[in-house]
Amino acid sequence: MKNNTIHITNYDKKRLLEILQKALLQPKEDTELLKQLQRRLNNASVISQKGTPPYLVTMNCHVGVTDLDENKDMDFWLAYPDEASSENDKLSVISDIGIAVLGLKVGDEVEYADESKIKRLRIARIYYQPEENQHYKL
Repeated sequence: MKNNTIHITNYDKKRLLEILQKALLQPKEDTELLKQLQRRLNNASVISQKGTPPYLVTMNCHVGVTDLDENKDMDFWLAYPDEASSENDKLSVISDIGIAVLGLKVGDEVEYADESKIKRLRIARIYYQPEENQHYKL
């Protein structure tokens, strides 16, 4: 991964820490992903929702990314685990891609492991960001 500064809103961090706290008490298959998310939250710079730049990937964002290895575009909504749904293109933040893109900005590139293979993504665009639209409690 390039040295991208990770920013997360105070509201997203609070909600994600609550989810992590509950999830880590129950042994699951995704324990390593939970630990990765926890490290990401611990290393992130916390910003206020109202001060969030419109080019930052936050929770409930509709984001477009480019797979740099396959030169393929994809887009999805970055969702909390209980709202994730492949039918609605809502990707759980507790996933390889979800953790990788959280807190990045448009233009950032990131590497992540997907089934023991390193993949590279670029944040191409943000179609919708709750904070930009003053939707603070999603």
